[in-house]
Amino acid sequence: MRGSKLYLIIQTALCVLLTVQLAAGAVSLYREGAARRAEHPLEWIYTSEKAAEKFTPIAPIFFVFLCLTAMGMFFTPTQRGAARDRNQSAGAVKNNRALLASHPLQPGKTVRRVRTALIMAAIVLIVAGVLNGSARDVFYKAVKICTECIGLG
Repeated sequence: MRGSKLYLIIQTALCVLLTVQLAAGAVSLYREGAARRAEHPLEWIYTSEKAAEKFTPIAPIFFVFLCLTAMGMFFTPTQRGAARDRNQSAGAVKNNRALLASHPLQPGKTVRRVRTALIMAAIVLIVAGVLNGSARDVFYKAVKICTECIGLG
């Protein structure tokens, strides 16, 4: 049980750190762009290269966060399992039917396998997209939308 709490504390701290660093990078990018806009009003100031320059240092924290999330999906005990262990050690549960009746919405093995397969397929497709350059294209389009349509620039 202590391992689960420690895992959640680390995961929460990484999430907060990642959020703060992403927000700081975005604010820094905006301030530098606004200052440059004042000097050169017609110059394109928000480019994917400048955004990548700000957000590349955050990538290791993001990947550690993703790895910990994946580990948590496969290695931390579920709430039902933890409750069952506590109850069996206290001698409160006489059979598994009572436990299953108290948790009717828990997914079965098939549902968990399908979820795991979909998550693994998503990870494989994301990695394939990053490797073939699609992530850069999507990022560039996102920068264009934010700077042209929404009006950040």
